[in-house]
Amino acid sequence: MRDNRKSTDPGLSAAERKAQRSREAQEAIADLEKAQRAFHENRERLRKERLRREEAAGPMLYPVPELPDDTLIEQVRFSTGIRNALNAAGMKTIGEVREMSDDNLLSLQDLGPSSISYLREALGLPSTDGVRPYLPHGDYHD
Repeated sequence: MRDNRKSTDPGLSAAERKAQRSREAQEAIADLEKAQRAFHENRERLRKERLRREEAAGPMLYPVPELPDDTLIEQVRFSTGIRNALNAAGMKTIGEVREMSDDNLLSLQDLGPSSISYLREALGLPSTDGVRPYLPHGDYHD
C-alpha cells in the first residue's frame, strides 16, 4: 500500500523525510522498470506482426527492367516518396507506371524530374518526354 505522504510534506522529521525519499525513489524505479518492460514487449509484438505481414506479402523486389508489368508496386523497393506518389495516383502495377507519359508522371504531387528519371532508368524505359535519364551521383551529360 502506498503512503500518501510526500517527502516534501511539512512536519516530517529528518529521519521520516529520508525514509520517505527512499520509498519514493524505489517506487520511481519500479515504475520505470514496469514501463520499460511494457515498451520492450510492445516493440517485440510489433516486430513479430511486421515480420508476419512481410512474409505474407512475399519478398520485396528491387526495381529492375526485368520486372513483369503485372508486378504490384507495393512489392517493389521504391523510396517512400515515389511509393506515396504512385499510390496517391491509384497506380497498382509496374505496367501502369511504364505506360504513363512523363508529363502525366510530372503532374503527380511530389514526383519531380529526378524521380521520373530514376523510374525510367530502373524500369528500363527511355524517357517519353525528354526528361534527362537518371545518372547516379548527379552526373548529367547533354
